[in-house]
Amino acid sequence: MAATGAIDFQAVFDSAPTPLMIMSPDLGIVDMNQAYLDAVGRDRDALVGRHVFDAFPANGETARSLRDSIFRVVRTGKPDFVPVLHYPIPVPDESGVVDRYWSVSHLPILGEHGETRFVLQNTQDVTDLHRAKADAAEKDDSGSASSAKAAPGGRAALGSSILARAQRVQALNDTLLAESAQLRNLFMSAPSFMCVFSGPDFRFELANSAFMSLVGQRELVGRPLREAVPEIVGQGYIELLEKVYRSGEPFVGRQMRIALERSPEQGLEEMYVNFVYQPILAEDGEVAGIFVDGNDVTDHVRAEKSQSLLVRELHHRVRNTLATVQGVMNSTARTAETIEEYTWAFSGRISSLARTHSLLTEEIQQFVSLPSLLRQEIGVYAEGADERVILEGPDVELPSQLAVPLGMTIHELSTNAYRHGALSTSEGHVTVTWTVVPAKEKRILTCRWIESGGPAVTPPERHGFGSMILTRVLSQQIGAKVDATYGTAGFELKAEIPLDIERA
Repeated sequence: MAATGAIDFQAVFDSAPTPLMIMSPDLGIVDMNQAYLDAVGRDRDALVGRHVFDAFPANGETARSLRDSIFRVVRTGKPDFVPVLHYPIPVPDESGVVDRYWSVSHLPILGEHGETRFVLQNTQDVTDLHRAKADAAEKDDSGSASSAKAAPGGRAALGSSILARAQRVQALNDTLLAESAQLRNLFMSAPSFMCVFSGPDFRFELANSAFMSLVGQRELVGRPLREAVPEIVGQGYIELLEKVYRSGEPFVGRQMRIALERSPEQGLEEMYVNFVYQPILAEDGEVAGIFVDGNDVTDHVRAEKSQSLLVRELHHRVRNTLATVQGVMNSTARTAETIEEYTWAFSGRISSLARTHSLLTEEIQQFVSLPSLLRQEIGVYAEGADERVILEGPDVELPSQLAVPLGMTIHELSTNAYRHGALSTSEGHVTVTWTVVPAKEKRILTCRWIESGGPAVTPPERHGFGSMILTRVLSQQIGAKVDATYGTAGFELKAEIPLDIERA
């Protein structure tokens, strides 16, 4: 062969004296050399393109051993061996089979990304060795072992010894493989996410089901981390792996934020993980890889954040409530003329505040329905006469910042209507209407309180707690526009209230 000539690998393959057959990962026969055809007594056209177990039927332990060996090569990308395999093969042009024993090697043919593209099978017919062992055992049982040992070269005993050793090795390998399979099953089904990296480019060697779920069921094994999970770049995790690889010291991460693309349609998803990077040491003490074990703690972290938010909200609510109670107490004291009047007014206002807070605590999102708030406050004075109170408007959800001052306002209006206005007579009515209209930047809740059928009303001579609620709390605290009318037909109030207010 010329030094500059290209190697004809097909010719090398065809002329090799060792029986060789190439199959795909799904056990389809791709090609074989002439030595293989001679060993099995078949034609190429009768084999190429067929499933290996269609071309050479097998069942039971024979099929299991061969299939497991091939799939181990496909999965790991490493060679695998079956020292002795009892595998009868069909006799060409006949209906019977010929009994055969084989020693089988399976070697991976790798693609450019390290994946197993094909499996090369090397088969050696060891039927004669097996029969020699059987003959030696039969002679030993009959007391004629010495004649076997005296045979020229002792070839029968030697063959028997080699085959027996191969079978012991196979039995040991089967035990180790069973233990390995059990450990692999435990690894794959572990609830925590696990993977194994090798080399300084952190190439995936193994990844269990939980890890595959974490990253969206991608092709990982045999690929470097940067290539397999590109969005990890720039988040600090590769830098941590490099530090562990250089130092040989493990790293423990707790509640660390990570963004992964678990689905191409949904984009990056924020998660939080606890994990450990554990270096894997080679025989020379150098780091050969890194074992990763961790848990998705996103729900736990979000629950903690939600709890922290609720605690802050509680502190804010308590401060506001205490300030409101203090304001109610001081204003009531300034406007009440007697202890009895103070006690009655203060008790009613605190009860109103308590009812509003009761509605708030029933809702997880801390919103109160406006119709519920109206029915709760006016119902105290309507005394079951629903026809005297008319409520018309859509269901509007009020945040806590609006619910408390509006609840106090409705309470004052209801109390005044009961004491001095429409509800102080049996013919009086109260009509409350409201709508929500969009504005430039905020939605506006427009409310009208109309009293009719009661005594004529006049503007108050002195400003009490109710006036303070209308002019100070509604106008200044929540930015409402308030217009009150005192006419012969009854009291009327119009209020325009921004719904989307900033928290105080």
